[in-house]
Amino acid sequence: MASCIHFISSNLPRILLIGLYSFAIYLTPSSTAQSNDSGNSAQKDTRSLVTLQNNGYTNLVIAINERVPEDPNLITRIKQIFESTSKFLYKATNQRAYFNDIRIIIPESWSDSDTYQPIQNERYDISDVRIDLPSDNFGDLPYTNKPTPCGVPGLYIHLTPNYLTDDDIAGKFGDYDRVLVHEWGHYRWGVFDEYPLPGMSHFYAASNGDIEAVRCVLAIPGVPATESGEACRYNNNGLPDANCRFVDDRFADGYTGSLMYKQFLPRITTFCEADPIGPYVGNVHNREAPNRQNILCDGRSIWEVLLDHVDFKDNANPPSDMEDPLPTFTLVKKYNTRLVLVLDMSGSMEGERLRQLRQAASNLILNILRDGEELGIVSFSGGSRILAYLTVVGDDTKDDLLNKLPSRADGATSIGAGVARGLEVLKSSSNGVAGGRMLVITDGDENTAPYIADILNNVKASGIRIDTIAIGTEASQELEVLAAVTGGTSYYHTNTSNTLNEAFGELTRNSQDDSTKVTVDLYSKSVDIAPAARYQDIFLVDSNIGRNTQFNFGYSLDEGVDVIVTSPSGSIIDKSSAEYSKDDRFGSLQIKLEEIAEVGEWKFEIENLASEEQLVTVTVQSQSREEGDEPIVTNARWGLDDVTPPDNQMLYVTVAKGYTPVINTQVEASVAMPSGDDVRLVLEDNGIGADITSNDGIYSTFFTEFGGIGRYSVQVNVQSDASNTYIASGSIVGIGAVVDPDFVSSKQVEDNTQTRHVSTGVFQRITNGGSFTCNSQDDCTGTKDIYPPSRITDLVADSVHIGSFTVEITFTAPGDDLTNGKATYYEIRMGTNFTQLYEDFAAGDNITELHLVEGDLATPKPSGSRELFVIKVPEIIGDFSYVFAVVAFDDGGNQSPRSNLATSTARDYRKPISYLLPVLLGVGLFVLVVLLIICIVFIACRRSKRTEEDVERSKTKTKVVTTSLPDNGNDTPKPGYENEIRQGIVTAGIAIYDNRAYENVST
Repeated sequence: MASCIHFISSNLPRILLIGLYSFAIYLTPSSTAQSNDSGNSAQKDTRSLVTLQNNGYTNLVIAINERVPEDPNLITRIKQIFESTSKFLYKATNQRAYFNDIRIIIPESWSDSDTYQPIQNERYDISDVRIDLPSDNFGDLPYTNKPTPCGVPGLYIHLTPNYLTDDDIAGKFGDYDRVLVHEWGHYRWGVFDEYPLPGMSHFYAASNGDIEAVRCVLAIPGVPATESGEACRYNNNGLPDANCRFVDDRFADGYTGSLMYKQFLPRITTFCEADPIGPYVGNVHNREAPNRQNILCDGRSIWEVLLDHVDFKDNANPPSDMEDPLPTFTLVKKYNTRLVLVLDMSGSMEGERLRQLRQAASNLILNILRDGEELGIVSFSGGSRILAYLTVVGDDTKDDLLNKLPSRADGATSIGAGVARGLEVLKSSSNGVAGGRMLVITDGDENTAPYIADILNNVKASGIRIDTIAIGTEASQELEVLAAVTGGTSYYHTNTSNTLNEAFGELTRNSQDDSTKVTVDLYSKSVDIAPAARYQDIFLVDSNIGRNTQFNFGYSLDEGVDVIVTSPSGSIIDKSSAEYSKDDRFGSLQIKLEEIAEVGEWKFEIENLASEEQLVTVTVQSQSREEGDEPIVTNARWGLDDVTPPDNQMLYVTVAKGYTPVINTQVEASVAMPSGDDVRLVLEDNGIGADITSNDGIYSTFFTEFGGIGRYSVQVNVQSDASNTYIASGSIVGIGAVVDPDFVSSKQVEDNTQTRHVSTGVFQRITNGGSFTCNSQDDCTGTKDIYPPSRITDLVADSVHIGSFTVEITFTAPGDDLTNGKATYYEIRMGTNFTQLYEDFAAGDNITELHLVEGDLATPKPSGSRELFVIKVPEIIGDFSYVFAVVAFDDGGNQSPRSNLATSTARDYRKPISYLLPVLLGVGLFVLVVLLIICIVFIACRRSKRTEEDVERSKTKTKVVTTSLPDNGNDTPKPGYENEIRQGIVTAGIAIYDNRAYENVST
C-alpha cells in the first residue's frame, strides 16, 4: 500500500494533467458547433371616367355583374356604405376629397324600373368598382386588381354581394369605410400595403440595432407573439421565428395612421406622412420598414405619393369646409350590345386586305356576336354610306347582314365621314347613341374632309366606345386618338397576321361581363402554303373547355383549300362531314363541333388546292366544358398607348379562371414592329422588375427593343407546364384587405381564403394585346442605349455574423436594358446612417473587391438570377445597423435607380452562455477521472503485493491431510479437532477447505 501511495504521489502532476485535458475536451465545442454558431451570427391612367373637381369625385362607376341575382337590397346597401365611406374619405384626406357623383350600372337581366336611366358612357369593362360573385371559393375578400407601379392607378376594385349585404362576412376586414378607403388608395392613387404580406418578413433590424416589427408608424404599440398566442422564440440574429407576429394594441392612444396598414384598427383614421401636414398625430411614416409601400415607392409615405397625384398635385383640391360630404347616386340600366362596323373601302383596301376584312366580318356575324345583339354596317372612302342600320343578330338576319358587307374598294379616305355616319346609325336606336360601340377599320391616311379632328368633340360627347384596327403601316396616326378618348383599344394588323380575327374576338370578350359565357382562342396563326402543298399542325383541348368548339380557316385564292381535322381518338372530320362548311363568297371554311370536344391533342391538315402560294388564316375557339363554369382565360394589355423612350413600356398578361390566378404558366409574346421584324418576350409572375406581385396570375415584362417609328402589335401565347401549373384556389388576381384576427362573428362564417393549388393539366391559350405607337424620330430607332438596368427591389441583408464579422446580401439580378439582357457591373454602398444613404447613395462607403469574401461586382449574372455577396465589415459590436444599397450599370454607363435599402444589425443577440453548470460538471468530471486513476493504481499495487506473497508461499512445504474436520456450524472447526483436516491444505497456519479459509490451524 505504501508503494501505491508513493506511486500516486510521485505521478500526481501527470494525473492532474490528464484530468484537465478531459475537462478541456468537455468545454471545447466541436467544429460543427462552431460552424453552426457562425452561421447564425410613367404609366397611363386606367380608362376610368373618374375626375376630382372641387374636392368631389365625379363619374365614379359601380357596376353589378350580369350573373348577380336581382336584389333591390343590394342597391340600398351600396348607397349606405358609400355614403359613410365618402364621409370617412373626406376626413382621411384632410378634407380634400369625397365621393360626389356615383353611377350604378344595373344588369340587363334585372327588371326595369322607373328609377333607372338609360346608360350613357358607363361601361362594365371600365368601371371603378365591380360587384360580382367570387370565383373558386376565394371568399368575399375585398381587393383591388393593381398590376401597375407606384403612383399609377389600378384596374378596378372587386366586391362581392355577400360582402356588401352581410355584416358578419364584412366584419372580419373592419368597418366598411376604412376598408373601402384602403382599397381606394390602391386603386386611385396607386399606393401599396404597409403590413407584411405572406412570404415577407414580419420583423427587421432598425437603424439603432433594435429588432422592430414591420409597420407603417412606430407609434403603434404592441407585442410579438405566435399565431397561437404564445411567446416568440428568437434566433441568434435577434429575429424571432417565422411564426412570430406583431400583435398591435388596438385600443392604445397616440397613433392615427396609417390606413394602408391594418385598416381594421379602430384608432387608424388617416394616412402616414413624412412630415406633419394635417391635424393628426402618430402618423409619421416609418421609412425603414421593409413593406411593399417602402419597397415599391422607394420609401415615400402615402401622403408623399398622394401629393404627386393629379388629384392633389400643385395644391389641387385644397382642404375645404363641407358640413355633409355625401354623394348623389344615379342608377343606369345596361342594354344589349349595339355595335357598328365602320369599314374603309378606299382604293388601297382592294385585294387581299378587303378579302381578309370580309372574312373576319363574316366570322363576327356568324360565330362571335350572340343572338339578340345588334349590328350596323357603314362603309367610307371619300364619303360614307350606311349599309345596314342596327339589326338584331339571329338565324333569320345573319345571311342578310353577310350580303350587306362591302365587296368593292375605291376612292379617297375620309375617316371622319365614316365615324360621323356611325354615330348616325347609333342615334337611330331606341336606346340612344350613348353606350353604343363602334369598330373603325382602315388602312389609309386621311386625305379628305371631314377628318378625325373635325368630329372629335362630337365623339367625346356621345358616350360611345370606339375601337380601331389599323391595317398596314400607312393607316392614319390619328386613328388611336379615337380609341384613347373613348376608352377603346387599338389594334395593328399586317397582311401576314391574323389580327383581324383576334381583335374581333377580343372586343366581344371585353363586352361580356359574365365570365362563364366567354369564348376563348386556343389557336391563331397565318401561314403561307406552297402550291399543292399541305400544312399540318396540332393544338390542345383541355378539360376546362370543349363546348361550341369551332375551326375557322380563311383562304386567299378562288381554288380554296381542303381541311382534315383529326380528334385525339382518331375520328376524322373532312368535307364529307356534317360539321364542315365552306363559303367561297368570303374565302372561308368552318368546322363546328356538334358535341363537346374530346380532351387531348387535335390535329389539322390544310391542302392548298391552288397552283399558287396561298395565305391561310387559322383560328380555333371554344367555351367552358360545362355551362356555368368559368374557363381559363388570358387577357393582355399595354401599359402605355403612346411611347417616347425612355418611357417604361410594360406588357401585362392575366391568366386566370374567373378571378382566380393561374400560376407557373409559360407566357411568351411576339411583338410585330414597324420594321417588319418580330421580337420575342418572356413574361414572369415573380414580383421582380415590371411584375408587381408574385403568383397573382398577372405576368409582366418591360419592352425596350424598339425598331422604328410606328405601331407595335403583340400576340401572346400561353402554355401550361403540365406538372407545375396550378389554379391558386383561394387566391385573388390583385391586392386584398388584411383580415382582423380578433374578429368574432355572431354566426358561423365559412373561411374560404386558404390557398390550395389545383393542377390545370395541359392547356394552351392565345390572345392579342392590341397595339401602341412609338413617336420619337431619334429614340424609337433602337440604335441608342437609352434604358438603364431596372431598379433592384428585393435587396435583403442578414445580421452581422459575430465572429467572422461578415454580412450576406442577396438580390435578383437586373438586366442591361431594365430586365432585358445582363448588367455590366454593380456598385454596393454601405453606411450606418439610414437617412443619409437614402438621400445620397454616394455618401455611403464604396464596397470594393477587397471587402468581398464572396461575389464578383464585375460579373453580374443574367437577368432574373439570384445574386449573393458576402461582405467583410469592421469588427465592431454595437447598438447600430449597417445599411446597404446597390445600383447596377450597363455597358453604356447607364445607372439604375438606387435599390431598396437593407439593414443588418451589428448588435450581438447571441444568448449569453452560463458557465456555472459547465464548471460544476467539469469539476465533477475531473474528480471522477482522478479517483478512477487512483483506484486503478491501487488495484495494480495490491496485485503486485499478492504476487510477492505467493512466491514466498511456494518456498514453504505444503502438507495434504485427509482427516476429517468436524464443523461447529459457523464454518470454523470444532475445538479439539483442529488437526483433523480432511483432504485440506494447510499452509502458514491457514486451512483451505471447500473454498473457505480457516485461520490458526496448525500444520
